[in-house]
Amino acid sequence: MIDIGLDDAEDLNIKDGDFTVEESTAQHQRQLILNSKGEFKENPTIGVSAFEYFDDESMNDLIRAISVEFSRDGMDVQSIKISPQGIIRSDAFYK
Repeated sequence: MIDIGLDDAEDLNIKDGDFTVEESTAQHQRQLILNSKGEFKENPTIGVSAFEYFDDESMNDLIRAISVEFSRDGMDVQSIKISPQGIIRSDAFYK
């Protein structure tokens, strides 16, 4: 998916006075994982809020929530894995 680019601090990327346009699947996934429901005013029902799952011994609920949100956003989800260090790896792409 192509969209306006964001940097790691979620600020707009601006180059030569213009917004950058770039492949944005990874930034969409990051936003869906980190943001809570209600944070996107145009669509208040999306978001995983991953930090709420850290007390769970099993990360299966988090994996399921990410998979559901990615699917609702139009992605084809092949796999989602979470390492013991908490790094989320996803094989998901827009159809």
